[in-house]
Amino acid sequence: MGPHVRWVASAFLGVGVLALALAFGARFGAVAVAESAPAYELDALPSGVDTLSSVESAAGRIEACAADCAGVVYFWSPRMPLSRAAIPNMVLATQRLGVGLTLVAFEDLERYAESGVMDGSGVAEHVEAMLEAGALTHAPSFVVHEGGQLVGPAILGYKEAAAYEAMISSRLSEGTSVSASPVQASLLAGSPAPLPDRVSFRDYEAVGVPGAYFRWVPGRDALAYESAGRIYLMDLSEGDTWIAPGYVDFVPTPDGRYFVTPGPRNVGLVFYAADEVFEEARRGRSGAVRPIFTDDRMRDQYPSVGILALDEFSVRYRVLTSWFEGLLYRDYEIRNGEGDAPPTVVALGPPVVPCAGMSLSTPIMSQDGLEVAVREEASGTTKIFSILPDGRCEEVLALGMPTRKVAWHATGRKLAFSTPRVRSMSGGGVEPGIFVYDRDERRLTRVADSEGASQLAFPDFIGEDALTFMIPGRTYGEQSFFRVVEPLP
Repeated sequence: MGPHVRWVASAFLGVGVLALALAFGARFGAVAVAESAPAYELDALPSGVDTLSSVESAAGRIEACAADCAGVVYFWSPRMPLSRAAIPNMVLATQRLGVGLTLVAFEDLERYAESGVMDGSGVAEHVEAMLEAGALTHAPSFVVHEGGQLVGPAILGYKEAAAYEAMISSRLSEGTSVSASPVQASLLAGSPAPLPDRVSFRDYEAVGVPGAYFRWVPGRDALAYESAGRIYLMDLSEGDTWIAPGYVDFVPTPDGRYFVTPGPRNVGLVFYAADEVFEEARRGRSGAVRPIFTDDRMRDQYPSVGILALDEFSVRYRVLTSWFEGLLYRDYEIRNGEGDAPPTVVALGPPVVPCAGMSLSTPIMSQDGLEVAVREEASGTTKIFSILPDGRCEEVLALGMPTRKVAWHATGRKLAFSTPRVRSMSGGGVEPGIFVYDRDERRLTRVADSEGASQLAFPDFIGEDALTFMIPGRTYGEQSFFRVVEPLP
């Protein structure tokens, strides 16, 4: 392996990349708002880092590495704040390992996949291999290459530098190249079930180009989403949109009473009372909302929430995050305040590391807190695990294909997800879209009118019988919107 990391000069340095992200949102119709900037900071990048190398350049560098050479191709998007925030961590990891690093815009690979331009050259073969490895499954994602070949499937998610370093080292020590796409042996290998005879949809205009992780707020008929570093609440009844506190992954509890979100400047997991959030947001005073609790032992990302128990006095929640090296959860009891007193949040025991020893990423927990849908990095496919009382995990369902984050129906018996586009040089492949899997009937159905869904889309269920996903604007000034489809397949 070469002793140095090769950098290419770029005009997009340091926090200038954040300006790119904000401009990216603005070009697609973001509206001006009278609010302070998000209360978080991005680490500056080393001088000379090219954050926007082309996918063809990345493939060329893999081809040039046919001798004793190794490297990483990292895919990020201005629409995914954590993918930008993780770049300094990846830079440090590759510097420590002495391997090359190429940073590519997720959207560039997406455009290449959509065009289907595969000219048979060695460079095209490397791009195809990146697609087959699942690089379009998430942002951030990265692939490891050595000796002119990819090694294993893509690895997903925000990590600390030490975790990236360990994962890259593991891939290089395994020395296993990518073979056939894992999609070929998946649920998609058969024909999806026919669509319902009657399907209707409604579209709601969004601010800018939203990030991937938006959530329906139970009991509120609203969506919470991020766009250009701000959190928005969209009222699906009236169509109004308000600014909320937070900057990323503003996740409601399954009963709609609270929000949990990663706090600014890595302060920990922050809890907000939903009543106060909505009241102040409607008044244009989201900056006045204060957290009811901050857990500085949960400094992790991608939260999801389940309800373990409830009575008239309290609710017991489980919050699961994507830990820097795996999964992490902690249980909390939120007790009702007396009179006008605020609720009280009590952590029940220390954080727990479930599924220890397994390489898992992008987890989403079921609404009962007892199962988790994750990407297994060894196979590059999505699986469902039951979380046992002792923290061990037991596999209960293998989807057999790469998917993006899975949405859980309230019953836990239906799953919704999007799939990355995979093409082959022969012209075949799997069309992307939104799918619903019925666990009881073992039936997979492609959702009607989901052809234009975002390549970064994570769908979500709305109530018992509807689903929402995001359709981004694809040209300058084109509106992005959320589409709500019903009934469910």
